[in-house]
Amino acid sequence: MNKAVFNKTLSGQRNLDLNNINFAQGGQIRFRGDFPTTEQIIVSDVATNANIYKTLTPSMVGIKDLTAGTNITIAPDGVYDGTAPQTISSTDTTYTAGNGIQISGGSNQIQTRTDNSTIRDSGGGGGNQLEVIKVPNALTAGTNITFSAGTTYDGSTAITINSTDTDTTYSAGTNLNLAGTTFNLNTTISGMVSVQFLNDGTTTSIQGSDYPQKETTCSSLNLLDDTNIISPYFLHDVYDPSSADADSLSSSYASMFSGNLNNSFVAKSTDCCIELLTYNYSISGNRWLYLRLTDASGTEWSVGTNQGGNGTGTRTTDRIIQYTDETDKVPVRQTWYLQGLTIGNTYTINPQAKTDSTLNYIYAGGSYPASIIRGYYLTTTSSEPEPEPEGG
Repeated sequence: MNKAVFNKTLSGQRNLDLNNINFAQGGQIRFRGDFPTTEQIIVSDVATNANIYKTLTPSMVGIKDLTAGTNITIAPDGVYDGTAPQTISSTDTTYTAGNGIQISGGSNQIQTRTDNSTIRDSGGGGGNQLEVIKVPNALTAGTNITFSAGTTYDGSTAITINSTDTDTTYSAGTNLNLAGTTFNLNTTISGMVSVQFLNDGTTTSIQGSDYPQKETTCSSLNLLDDTNIISPYFLHDVYDPSSADADSLSSSYASMFSGNLNNSFVAKSTDCCIELLTYNYSISGNRWLYLRLTDASGTEWSVGTNQGGNGTGTRTTDRIIQYTDETDKVPVRQTWYLQGLTIGNTYTINPQAKTDSTLNYIYAGGSYPASIIRGYYLTTTSSEPEPEPEGG
């Protein structure tokens, strides 16, 4: 390797072919000619076949631009190409833990905060699910209660809760009957009995043991007390105006005395009798009197569906009652037998009357007898004989 050491300034045009140029400490190579006005470098210009000064650009050394990505900022221009000093910064979002949340310090991992006593976050599905371990407060077995495991229950394991039958023995006291596990009212009254006592303003009622609905409100019952009022009727209605009231009958049924004898009752037996007392006054002879009962809608009672006897088995209540062969004034008594009632149901009875021709009347009040309708229950289901026509 050739070495050349120059201690003199070369002037003029000289050509040097050197392998190496070594500079002593502090040595310099100086070029005469145009000097750059800014910091530049000497490069070989192929076009001019000379060395010239040029400003260094990224393309001259293959540098690519840097562009700001997510959470990165480059100030001031947003792009860095190495030609000027710039600042590259990252955006650091700060998270804080809310209720039930914690952030792990080392890994910045967001986690649930559990007490690992009632709830933990290492449940099923790979140990990364929330899981209820138990309830915070435990159930304790009380009197006559047992658990299949332990004496408390907190939901951590499945158990069976059992109750203990203490086999308490019950006995029937006064006015009670015990049949198996069923208590019933016990009464010594048998048959169909309905008695009402009015004593010092207090009502005491008794019903017989054959009634499904028993009333046994009795206090110091004394049948011999002269203040007792005993009625055999469950229904008793009287129409007795101070002045005589007359209904002029036609060949069509009409309610007697404008419906003043219309009544309703709640059945306490399946069979009963309805009795009617009235007064027939025929001004002309050869007249028939007919009577019947209707329901709340005015339909004949045995087929009536509005609190009537439809389906009870009672035959028609339409009956021939009285025949007058001349001018007659006759008291009339008629009884209907109603059967197949449903206990507890409400029924309506409304007596109606008609005739086969005009000038036939029924009267009530004034100087004529009162018209009365009343009902009573039967002890057995028996047929009532047909009433015979009453002659004058």
